[in-house]
Amino acid sequence: MAEAGRARGMSELFYNNPAAPLPEKLHLGVAIGIFRGKSLLLDHRRDGGWALFGGAMEVGESLEECARRELDEELRIRVGLLKLVGVFSEPSRIIRHADGTVVQSVTVAFSAAWEKGDFALSSESRDAQWFSAAEIDPDSVAPTHRMIIPCLFDPAAWPMIR
Repeated sequence: MAEAGRARGMSELFYNNPAAPLPEKLHLGVAIGIFRGKSLLLDHRRDGGWALFGGAMEVGESLEECARRELDEELRIRVGLLKLVGVFSEPSRIIRHADGTVVQSVTVAFSAAWEKGDFALSSESRDAQWFSAAEIDPDSVAPTHRMIIPCLFDPAAWPMIR
């Protein structure tokens, strides 16, 4: 079982875990940190802990299109400017999908400002809440996002490669 847990039919996430399975291929995805002032909106995923919104890039789309599509699918929102936070390719970031496929995750992270209005969560989410940096418990964060979330709170270091 992954460190943050896993619901039936969902992915299992690993980071720096010697028990992680060996990846078969690479997975390119995006993660978006949405800020309202100094608070970050996190997704309480059905397959585990708290995480950023995002997902896998599809053939034929740009990274920006992927980020905007994921925000529309997961929150039913649109955002303005996307700022590049960094590229996270640490080889120990591994995902075992529900179908058994194991991938090494490469994530391009963005930051966006909350504009206004409400959001509507997809079936992938249990809940969403706003957190300050001090309120986030690293042990409750999905393993593959543990190295990304602290970086979101340090914009002077953007863009970064990790």
